[in-house]
Amino acid sequence: MPREAPHAPPCPPPSLLRRAMTAIGRGLGPNGRDLLRARAHFHAPLPPGPLASQRYVVFDLEATGLQVSRDDRLVAIGAVLLRDMEPVAVFETLVHPGRPIPPAATAVHGITDAMVQSAPPAPEAIAAFLDFAGDAVLVAHNAGFDRSLLFMEEYRGAPAVAQPILCSLALSRWLDPQEEDHSLDALCGRAGLVIPRRHAALGDAEATAALWVRMLARAAARGVEDLTELCRRSRMQQVIAAAAEHF
Repeated sequence: MPREAPHAPPCPPPSLLRRAMTAIGRGLGPNGRDLLRARAHFHAPLPPGPLASQRYVVFDLEATGLQVSRDDRLVAIGAVLLRDMEPVAVFETLVHPGRPIPPAATAVHGITDAMVQSAPPAPEAIAAFLDFAGDAVLVAHNAGFDRSLLFMEEYRGAPAVAQPILCSLALSRWLDPQEEDHSLDALCGRAGLVIPRRHAALGDAEATAALWVRMLARAAARGVEDLTELCRRSRMQQVIAAAAEHF
């Protein structure tokens, strides 16, 4: 049986991260992949306590495209706050990306240039999102993309994300390694969940939140007691960091 990788080191102070990112950024060429690679292995400390006692904010981001390191930008944020494993509040905003939205991206999420014309820019939208999240643990499906997008917006002046970010995709792969498809559509299909607003940020966040609650219950049934153990057994933080290579 292969040995599991050790838990990732704690995140250094935000001031140190920002200095490191600035130094890296000065050497960037036409893309930000070097920055994302350097930033990907920093993970905020995980809070102690039982899985079900944590506050989670499950979120989804929509963008102008998937090439985060090549200037694709944030266009929408949707989030669900879970307390005692129940949804208690939601957050949703469009974001002005500061560049045109390609037709191919609009075809996926339906967001047009006209729709974001009066939307807040990324620094303002992310600040509002972080106010909503407070000290909750953040969760996204395929979090490597969402973290990368937030890190690049941070480099451009948005607030730094101090909370740990976990990945429902990585957890699904650990829970069901025999399954080939761990996309949000496939997970919802197997769970019998309907996504009324697929590819809308809030719609996807709501679906991911429902899946997250179910997956945590399954992890607890396997003897996982806290987030540190969850990340160790699923190699979640290593999986998230590796995903940064692709955006």
